[in-house]
Amino acid sequence: MLLQGNLKEFSLPNVLQLVKMSAKTGALNLNREDESGKVFFKGGLVYFAFCQPSTMPLGERLVKAGHITSKQLQQVLDEQSHSKKKGRIGQILLDHGYIDRATLEHAVQSQIEDATFNFFSWNEGDFAFEADEKVDDEDIVVEMNVEAVIMEGVRRLDEWELIFDELGSLERVPHLRYNDILEEQGGVRLTPDQWRVICWMDGRHDINTILKECGVDRFNGAKLIYDLYKSGLLTVGAAVLDEASMGRAVVVRGPIDVYNQVFINTLAQSNVTEHLRVEMIDEREVEIPILAATYAADGAADGGEGDESQQDTVVFTASVSSPEEAWRRLAGQSSAMIVLANANSIDSLRASVRDLTFVRNLGEVPLVVATYVSMEEDALDAKAVAKTLSLADKIPVLQCDLRDRQSVVAVLDAALDLIED
Repeated sequence: MLLQGNLKEFSLPNVLQLVKMSAKTGALNLNREDESGKVFFKGGLVYFAFCQPSTMPLGERLVKAGHITSKQLQQVLDEQSHSKKKGRIGQILLDHGYIDRATLEHAVQSQIEDATFNFFSWNEGDFAFEADEKVDDEDIVVEMNVEAVIMEGVRRLDEWELIFDELGSLERVPHLRYNDILEEQGGVRLTPDQWRVICWMDGRHDINTILKECGVDRFNGAKLIYDLYKSGLLTVGAAVLDEASMGRAVVVRGPIDVYNQVFINTLAQSNVTEHLRVEMIDEREVEIPILAATYAADGAADGGEGDESQQDTVVFTASVSSPEEAWRRLAGQSSAMIVLANANSIDSLRASVRDLTFVRNLGEVPLVVATYVSMEEDALDAKAVAKTLSLADKIPVLQCDLRDRQSVVAVLDAALDLIED
């Protein structure tokens, strides 16, 4: 059967129905930019699917769901790599008695549903059916009717839209709350999956981060959070990064993630949140881990009253490994930038040249350079730093002890002074 084309002209449900009606065995290959995947058929029934790079491997799925331990997974992976006769991870887990067949079937079915749901969200992409292509040594055969797969995909799309309408940005941080349900019923019963979600609600992690780490697939995890929200058992705070685009924001950039994070943690202490921004870059989704805090002058960030005339400032940093385009967008939301530079030596200082070049290419962005030392030794002085980094006279250079709040606040104040000027 010759079946190929683009999803712009022929919808995925129609393609799946054609394969089903022909009762074919093979694989439907789907590709767009850097994403790809396959839906496998046996006699017109779907029995396996995966997509890259977003599909969670079966072993990781079972670990996060609490069905096996990390140690058990590593043991199985080692056994698989050293065996002359390669076996599938699921079958090896069954052989060792680490999981039962029903658990494995459910995990494989969830993997199929997650992958196909991802394909349902594609507005375009090339597809081609390859007859007789199959999965070698599949873990277990879970045959699903095409109509069931389509209905599940459409249902998820509709519910996903409702979840977004109610919760808004998934970069918002959820907080558990006490309400009348607990008073009237004397408590509340939670399912194991609800516990997995709630255990991550510590006031620091946004919804995207919780969905990635909780062990429940992204769609069902979001639905659990939505249900808890509608029942009044949790609230969601404002999206800190959305606030950044509407007020004062300072982005911290340096060559090493841990030092950028220490700077923000020292500045805001308990008022720090972790976010997972999903950006479309070159027509593919990219996850950008972000650490953010809202800083209020005169001690308000520490729980003090502060000066109400002072405007709060959002201070944040992203993973150093994030694509440059993502950094460029974040910088576009910022009023000023702080570049952290290791001033242990001339060589360590040169690691910040790339950061400074990037900032300069953004245009006239107010900039402060803050130097720190990562080892017990004297730091290079401001003059040596300015010379090595070829800094203009108008760019402030401050020495900073990353674990001393007074020192960190002084750096931020210098950046805010540039905004006001």
